[in-house]
Amino acid sequence: MAGHARGEERITKEMGLREMEFVQALPAVLAGYQWQRSGNVVTAWRETGTIRLEFGPEQVRRIASVSLPWMPVTLIFVDFPEAERKAFMDHFNRRFQRGGG
Repeated sequence: MAGHARGEERITKEMGLREMEFVQALPAVLAGYQWQRSGNVVTAWRETGTIRLEFGPEQVRRIASVSLPWMPVTLIFVDFPEAERKAFMDHFNRRFQRGGG
């Protein structure tokens, strides 16, 4: 099938947020998917494929006197069509985008 990636694709990000913020955003991020959480792993699925999100542990980056929370997040797409994966990543990134100035 054209545009359909078989197997797994992993995307790892360092996200500047706390675990609580990430977990609170999950219902909006995963709208349209069935999903369940087990510890620091979320599995989301629908007919076209499965996404596994592995997150944490929460860490702190110190720059001079400033402390910034961050945590690693790995998104694992299993048998996910390329176009749908790109659309999901655009949605995911917009949900966690913060204003700058």
